[in-house]
Amino acid sequence: MLTALFGLNHAHAQAPAAFEGRPTVRIAYETVPNPPRHLGEGTAIDWSRPGLTLELLKRVGQRLEVNLSFKRVPWKRGLLMLETGEIDGIFHASYKAERESIGVYPKTPDGRLDESRAVFFQSYMLFVPAGSSITWNGTTLGGLDGRPIGATAGYAVVDVLERLGARVEVGRTPSLNFPKLLEGRLAAYAELENLAGAVIRSDPARYASVSKLEPPLRTSAYYLMLSHAFVQRDRTTAEAVWDTIAEVRESDDFRALDSRYADGS
Repeated sequence: MLTALFGLNHAHAQAPAAFEGRPTVRIAYETVPNPPRHLGEGTAIDWSRPGLTLELLKRVGQRLEVNLSFKRVPWKRGLLMLETGEIDGIFHASYKAERESIGVYPKTPDGRLDESRAVFFQSYMLFVPAGSSITWNGTTLGGLDGRPIGATAGYAVVDVLERLGARVEVGRTPSLNFPKLLEGRLAAYAELENLAGAVIRSDPARYASVSKLEPPLRTSAYYLMLSHAFVQRDRTTAEAVWDTIAEVRESDDFRALDSRYADGS
């Protein structure tokens, strides 16, 4: 049966259905919003408008008649919960080789990462203040002069920046990191494009001077990563969930939701 992880204040008729006697997959995701993929801040889940990934997974559960329970936790805590088997899955996880020890990504029969079963794709972009001398041509960063680039703690872009030779200063959330950029404490800020966009849209006048550099620092597939314990216990359900994510993602029913979330919030 579904548990209180849905949040009783929000678990009305639009929450995922319950299927007695069927498997339950316990899934965690971030407390920070990632519009339009998941909305709202904190631990509550508003099923009247939860975000595209929640809509997708709800449909996966319905098709498979599998119970899905959700819990919102800080990202790094969620990864630890996955590693220890306290949860069965977490989204959105980009691929990092070291995460293979924490959980399991969908793979092809020959063992390659299966991007066809990703939840979606998104890009990390570099944001700079007005008059910045920072340059980025897709290969090389210039104009840093030893100053740090900001990034969110635990995100894959930290490794990308360090490989490019940048000094990285990590912070907790975009809403805390962007003010550091405006105050001159960061030379630039690297963030997922949709997360950054949500902050900028929240106060357009304040962030009017912030520019986005092209091309993306990185564009990646993002997955529902499952725990080793869950996959070992029920690989059939694990593979079925990943297969059905791909089916629902490409379905007309799910694509029709794009307009509902078109404003990114």
